Amino acid sequence: MPYLLVAPALVVLAIAVLYPIGFNVYASLHQWNLLDSDLPTRFNGLSTYGDVLSDPRFANSLRVTLLMTLFAVGFEFFVGLGLALIVNEDIWARRFFRTVLVAPIMATPLVVALVFRLMWHGEFGVINYYLSYLGIPPITWLAGPYTAFFAIFITEVWHNTAFVFLVLLGAMQMLPREPYEAAIVEGATYWQRLRFITLPLLRSAILVALLFRTVFVIRMFDEVWVLTRGGPNQATETVSIMLFKSAFETFDVSEAGAISVILLLVTAGLALILIRFVYGKEKSE
Repeated sequence: MPYLLVAPALVVLAIAVLYPIGFNVYASLHQWNLLDSDLPTRFNGLSTYGDVLSDPRFANSLRVTLLMTLFAVGFEFFVGLGLALIVNEDIWARRFFRTVLVAPIMATPLVVALVFRLMWHGEFGVINYYLSYLGIPPITWLAGPYTAFFAIFITEVWHNTAFVFLVLLGAMQMLPREPYEAAIVEGATYWQRLRFITLPLLRSAILVALLFRTVFVIRMFDEVWVLTRGGPNQATETVSIMLFKSAFETFDVSEAGAISVILLLVTAGLALILIRFVYGKEKSE
C-alpha cells in the first residue's frame, strides 16, 4: 500500500525530471546538430564531454559561474544574517521592516532584470543620475567586463538576499530562550551570545540557506541574459548562458546536452556534500 500511494508522485517525477535528464545524456553521447539532422547521426561516446571540458570558452564560463557564486552567495549570507539579527531584536516598526526586506523575493527574476537594466543604462539610468551629483561621470555599466559583472552581482544580491534573511529570521524566532537567559545571568555580552549560542544553533538553517542559494546561483540565467547576454566579450557568460547559446543559437544539441549533464553533476555533487554535512553532524550529535 505505501508504494501504491507514492506511485503517482513517482510517475510525475519520472516524466518531469528523469526523462529530460535521460534525454540530455542520450543527446550528449551522440553527434547531433539540428541544422544537419532532426535525429542523432552517430554515436560519439564521451568525446563531446572531452571537447567541452577542453574548450577555453567552457573554462571561462565555469570561472565566471564560480566567481559569481562565491561573491553573491557570500555577500547574501552576511547581509541576510545581519538584517535577520537586527529585525529579530525588539526594534521600532519591526513588522514594517520585515515586510520591506522580504518584498524583493516576490518579484520574478525577469522583471527584476528588466528594471535593473533600465537603472544600469549608461545614458538614462537612474544610477548614473545620482552619481552625477557626486561629480562622477556617466559609466557604461553593461559595456565593460568588470562593471557588467558588478552590475549582475548587485542585481542578484538585491533580489535574493531576502531569501537568506527570511530563512535565518524564521530559524532565529524558533530558538529556545533558556540558553540566552542563562548567558545573560552569567554576564555574557551580545557578541559572546551571538558566537557561542546563536550561530551554533543556526548551523542547520545557515547551511540550508547556503545550499539553496548556491544551487540557484550556479544555474542563474535570467538576470545575465537580460542584462548582458553573456557579454561583453563573454566576460559574464555563465555556464547556463553557454548552454542556451549552444542549444538555441548554434543548435548543437550534443554539446548542450553535455554541458547540462556536467552542470547537473557539479550542482548535485555540491548539494550532496552540503546535505550530508548538515545531517551527518546532527546525527552524530
